[in-house]
Amino acid sequence: MILGNIPAGTLLYRAHTPEWASLPTSGAGAARKGGRFNREGVEALYMALDQATALREYQQTSPFLPPCTICSYTVSLQGLVDLRQLSHGDSWDDLWHS
Repeated sequence: MILGNIPAGTLLYRAHTPEWASLPTSGAGAARKGGRFNREGVEALYMALDQATALREYQQTSPFLPPCTICSYTVSLQGLVDLRQLSHGDSWDDLWHS
C-alpha cells in the first residue's frame, strides 16, 4: 500500500447528502453501509482535489445527481492511502487491484 501526505493548506472537497451535512467531518455516512475502501461500521472521509471529482464520486453510477452539499476543507494529512498511486509501483497489495 502506498501512503502519502497532503501538505498544510491543501484544499479538498466532499459532497454530503443533506442528512450528513450537519456533521461534515464525521465519516458516519460511509460507516453506515461501508464504502469502496472502508468496512461497515468504520468511519471514512472520501475527499477529492477538485469539485468535479467529489461530485462524480458522490454520484457513482447513477445517471442522476442526488441532492448534496459541496464542502471544502483546508487540510494537512499524514499517512493516508493515496489512490492516485494505485497503478504505480509494486508496493500495493493484490487486494487493491481489480
